[in-house]
Formats: sequence, C-alpha cells, structure tokens
Amino acid sequence: MNINFQSKLIFFSSILICLIPLALISGPFIPDLFLVIITINFLILISLNKEIYKFKNKFLFIFFAFCILISVVSTLSLNLISIKSSFFYFRFGLFSLAIYFFLNKNEKIFTYLTYFLIIIYLLLFLDTLYQYNFGKNLIGLEYKNFNNFRITSFFGKDEILGSYTVRILPVLIFLIIYKYEKLSLKKIFLFNSIILVSLVIVVFSGERTSLMLYILTLFFIFISSFNLRKILILPIILGIVILTTIIFSSEKVRQRMVFQTINQLGLTAKSERLILFSKVYEGHYLISLKMFKEKPIFGHGAKMFRFYCIKKENFVSQNACTTHPHNFYAQTLAETGISGFAFIISIYFFILFLFFKNFYFQIKYKKQHISDIGICLLSSLFVNLFPILPSGNFFNNWLSIIMYFPIGFLIYIIMNKKFYA
Repeated sequence: MNINFQSKLIFFSSILICLIPLALISGPFIPDLFLVIITINFLILISLNKEIYKFKNKFLFIFFAFCILISVVSTLSLNLISIKSSFFYFRFGLFSLAIYFFLNKNEKIFTYLTYFLIIIYLLLFLDTLYQYNFGKNLIGLEYKNFNNFRITSFFGKDEILGSYTVRILPVLIFLIIYKYEKLSLKKIFLFNSIILVSLVIVVFSGERTSLMLYILTLFFIFISSFNLRKILILPIILGIVILTTIIFSSEKVRQRMVFQTINQLGLTAKSERLILFSKVYEGHYLISLKMFKEKPIFGHGAKMFRFYCIKKENFVSQNACTTHPHNFYAQTLAETGISGFAFIISIYFFILFLFFKNFYFQIKYKKQHISDIGICLLSSLFVNLFPILPSGNFFNNWLSIIMYFPIGFLIYIIMNKKFYA
C-alpha cells in the first residue's frame, strides 16, 4: 500500500509539474497552489523514504540563510505584507528541489512537458496574430492600452506575454535538445521554429525589455555552444528579416519599439541629457538609493518599497512611487540591504564565471566546458537575473515560479553529471 501511495503521489506531482506553464497563464494563484502541492508531496515522499540527507549541501544552506535573513528584516518592519512575503519565500527553493526529485522518479516529465510547451507556444503565436489583426484574442479577451501598444493574448489585462515567452524559452530549448547528442532534421526544424515563433510573440507584445532578453538569450547560447551556434545561424538571419519587416510594416510596433524608446532614453534633439530607461524608472532607482542609504546593511524589508515611497517626505518625482523599483538589484539593495544584495549578485557573478570559463575552453582547448543542455538552462538564469535592464518584483509569486522552475532541471542535470561537457 505504501508503494502504491507513493506511486500515486509521484504521478500526480508529475502532472502538476507539466501543468505549471499553463497555470502561469491564468495568473499567480493556480501555479502557486500547484507549487505548494508539489512541495508537500515531495516532503512527504522524502520523509517516508528517509532521503532528507540527500539534500544537505552548501547551496541549499546559503539559500535558507537568505530566507532567514529576509524573514528577520521583514519582521522588524512590522508590516504584515512584508512578513508574509519573506516568511514563505523558502517554498521556491523547495519547489526547485521537488522538481529535481520528481524528474528522477519519472523521466516521462521531460517528454510530456516538451509537447505541452510546444502546443502552448503555437497557441500563443496564433492568438497573438489574431489579436493584432482583430483587436481581441481567440476566446474574446480584449485589451487596450491607450498610452502604449500592447498585445496580451490569454494574459488579458496583464502585460506579460513577452516576459512569459522569453523566460520560458530556455527551458523549451533545453527540452527539445535533451537526450539527443545530434539533432535530427526534424528536431532542428522544431528548434528553429520555436526560436522564430518566440520572436514574433515578443515583438507584438510590445515589451522592449523582453525583446532585449530574447536577444541576450540567443547571444548567450550562440557564444557558448559549438553545436547550437551552427543551428542558430539560420533563425538569427531570418529573425532579423522578420523583425525588420514587422517594424517597417506596423506603425504601432514601430512607434512603441523604436520612437518611444528613443524619446524615453533622451536621444532626441530636444532632450537635455540621456535618461536611464525613462524618467519614471530613474525615479524608482532614486527612491531605492534613498532607502539603501537609510538602512544599508539589512534594508527595510521585503515589499516595503511601496510603503516607503508613498510617504510625502520620501517624494522624489511624479509617478516614481509604485509597488517595486522595477530592478532586482535596486530592490534587494533597498529592501534587504547589502546582505541580501550580496546573495543575488554572487549568483550572477558565478554565472558569468561559468560563461567566461566555457568561452576560455572553446578558445584554448577547442571544446566546451559546459554541455549544450547545461548552457540552455544557464542562459535562463543569465536572463532572469540580468542586472542592467528593468525587471519585475523579485518577491512576486508569479515571477519567482518562472525563475525557480528551470533551476529544478538544472539541479537534475548537475546531480546526474550532465551539466559539464
């Protein structure tokens, strides 16, 4: 009975893992519910099999140290929203471990998730084109932003179509090439198609940051992999043609992606100086800097930016006050101080170290240090934590699930010795 019970938990959890990408389209509640169920099932199974010892490592120790840090700081803020956000942040780390655990128990997850994501991307592609041409998507959802051009597809009022597409893309690329030393023509065609379909979705979403992250993803993979570099040449060329065609043929896209960007950066003749992304973003960063100066070591607490900037004495500029400063590094400095900031920046420096070490191996030894599948998953961390561009809320549930989802696969290939070439 015990074996049968465990098999059911593994099967059920495997289904939920495959459904996570679809659940993310519905908003934060359902994927967070799936995350909790998956994590609880994981904890039950490792307790029954007495496998807790397998997860004792320094990386997990560092992560939980970060969770304790932000929990203590948030408690001192005496703000319930901050306390709630930080106290349960540990679930994302457990979620990544749970994915690794269930991948070991059921490798069919790789196959089913691959097919599922391909279907999702094709639906988003068709729905994006339909909404652009008819003003509403396939199920009748309609969204209008009178200030900026946006296509949101099944996301409705949430302007995150491009962000979802580009942040999940490295996982889908990883899944397509997983277990295949040499890609067949069919797999190469699928690989290239997903690359181009993603570009179209991102461009029509009107999300400029997502377009830059898309370019960075391809750049990271292209520089890092001999095999994927050869395959990427064609979609990159076609992608440039497609991007150019869309921009010149669509006034809405051209206005949003080109002219508005030029104006916001202060690159016009009327501008007195260069602007950091936009005046609104500059205001966010100034408030973050002010918060950091007040509490440089431990910060003000998770999600406290919104409560700090709303006070009259902390006014910086018009529209500068919002829920978060739209940059992970500015946010961690303001809300967790140099202590929390050190955690995230250390991870990013380690990613860059692996990137340059792999590049060094290619030049000196004419071979890769990291495998193709390892490069794909590493590119996910590279773009999700990219420090220069604007980003979402570091403590946002929806975004956190997207960021920690590929880490489970990364742990799997590391532990199964498939990360290095």
